[in-house]
Amino acid sequence: MSEAVLAISAVPRLQPPPGLQDYLDAAALVRDAGARGSFESATWSELDTPAGRAKLTDAVGSAAGRGNAVLLTIKVLDTTVKAVPSDLASSTFDSAAMTGRFHGLLSDLQPGLAGKLRYLSVGNEVDVYLAAHPEALEPYRRFLADAVAYAHQLFPGVLVGVTSTYDGARRVSTLQELTDVAVLTYYPLGPRFVPRPPSTAGPDLAAMLEIAGDRPLVLQEVGYPSDPALSSSEQRQAEFVTAILAAWKAAGSRAPMLNWFALHDFTPQLCGQLSGYYGLGGDRNFSAYLCSLGLRRVDGTPKPAWQALLAR
Repeated sequence: MSEAVLAISAVPRLQPPPGLQDYLDAAALVRDAGARGSFESATWSELDTPAGRAKLTDAVGSAAGRGNAVLLTIKVLDTTVKAVPSDLASSTFDSAAMTGRFHGLLSDLQPGLAGKLRYLSVGNEVDVYLAAHPEALEPYRRFLADAVAYAHQLFPGVLVGVTSTYDGARRVSTLQELTDVAVLTYYPLGPRFVPRPPSTAGPDLAAMLEIAGDRPLVLQEVGYPSDPALSSSEQRQAEFVTAILAAWKAAGSRAPMLNWFALHDFTPQLCGQLSGYYGLGGDRNFSAYLCSLGLRRVDGTPKPAWQALLAR
């Protein structure tokens, strides 16, 4: 089993609006913090153009060129959204049109991605969409089984999975059993996006390892909001960073990758756009959650969580 690697989604300082140097600075901060993994993602609809595919292969190539272990998630489903090309929106997942086009997408991506991926996930937080559309579960299971088999042909040695939330992973166990790796997102949230206590990290990671069974556990996204509107604080966020990284370290090779989301907070404008995309526009708690996940503030200054990560 490969050495466990930390990744940090390198969102740059966003206020004032970032320039090229801010992106370079974010990449340098992540590298200097010891992160040697990268999480890259795109919706299938974004990859339905040559420009979209080129952007993704460039990002993966850059990460792999720095020696990073790369997790790529193709968002066929994206939490609440069926993120397929527009002409496939009404097609069932197990239709010939859907499976054939996905084969074509993977084939188009293969020359640019071969030898650069460690993990490939087919769908992002799929349990959320499938809970709202239960009739799609079995068609998606057939689609996933086909996608895993085809990905194995094109990308030998790459571990293929499907991403679900920690809270919903058991609801889609019939999907997880098809995969080589358990890929989860982990935001320990209670009702109204209020985070659970930082001490939940250890027991939750133990439960995630149980879900993974004999497969490696990859944590695609881990985050904890710091906004006081959610009964949280920057200090509680720092305590969670310390707790989850200690539990992850103790798991050793059973959990070979953890990606913290994100380096910097989002702007209120970006949070508003994302809230609309996920169908939660106007939900102030959701915006507070999205806007306070960074290890550093939106203006680039570090939070206590940043120091906690560096001290791990």
